[in-house]
Amino acid sequence: MPLPEASVIIATRNREPYLRDLLSSLCFQSFKDFEVIIVNDSGIPSSRERLESIVHAYLNKLEIKLLHNPRNLGVPVSLNHGASVAGKEILVFTDDDCIADKDWLLNLVKWYSNRKVGGVGGRVIPIENDAKWIPKKKRFANIVGKLNWDGDLISNFELGGKPSFVDFLSGANMSFRRNLFRKVGGFSSIYRGNAYRFETDLSLRIKSLGFHLIYDPNAIVYHRRAKTGGCRVSVYEWNYWLGRNHTLFVLRHLRRRALKIFLFALKNCIRILMHQRACPYGKPRKWEKVLWTFFRGLLDGVQIGIKHLLA
Repeated sequence: MPLPEASVIIATRNREPYLRDLLSSLCFQSFKDFEVIIVNDSGIPSSRERLESIVHAYLNKLEIKLLHNPRNLGVPVSLNHGASVAGKEILVFTDDDCIADKDWLLNLVKWYSNRKVGGVGGRVIPIENDAKWIPKKKRFANIVGKLNWDGDLISNFELGGKPSFVDFLSGANMSFRRNLFRKVGGFSSIYRGNAYRFETDLSLRIKSLGFHLIYDPNAIVYHRRAKTGGCRVSVYEWNYWLGRNHTLFVLRHLRRRALKIFLFALKNCIRILMHQRACPYGKPRKWEKVLWTFFRGLLDGVQIGIKHLLA
């Protein structure tokens, strides 16, 4: 039985050198039956020109569609834009600052021979400042992609392990059946700013249809974590969107919401008071501002979430 064809969808914003490296890695994929859809979320005319020049250089190696948003609309909206023109059965998503292993796509699409599989993701190895990554000891080191009882998420997508069933996939390395993606309405645009939890929200909606989500550690991308462009925001804004978006996620998907929002607030209050940063690419100087922006985001999330539930 032949493997299904794939559409690789990438949202990009002011990261042309990173995107060029990603496209170069896609040229060497062992799996060949795929198209690439790039969505420019910049809105800056010069960025549009640079992207068109880059795409032109790869047209003899890759099947590429380039779309332009009229302005910065955010990651979920951009990826939905790309998915709307996708012509292949499997939708694959990665970040513009990633580099794909040569067997990345093959190790994703092979799982779709099982009709009960609705989504597949893989390992995301961070490359800090383009330097070799050294793994750190973590809690729940043998658990990947699980929603914890208190509403927190155990990710660990960088640590490898064995193929397993998961509750959600990583936004930098995930794929879904196109028909299921469209059936649930794609990514929710309610997750704004740093788009925190947008991929988890979709993963749970796909899973709620009765399909499996698979994590395959052999489907590898290297995440370079660009410090600018994309959906990068300041460390203070990042903590605002952390509070807002996770609260919306809890209100949309979980039971015993009040308890789980309280535990989330308590955990992050302790984190901030101990000067432990959560933003992966920035370190704050004013911790009182971090605390204020986090709780402002949490309260905004509660207000928006309640309106959404009552609508």
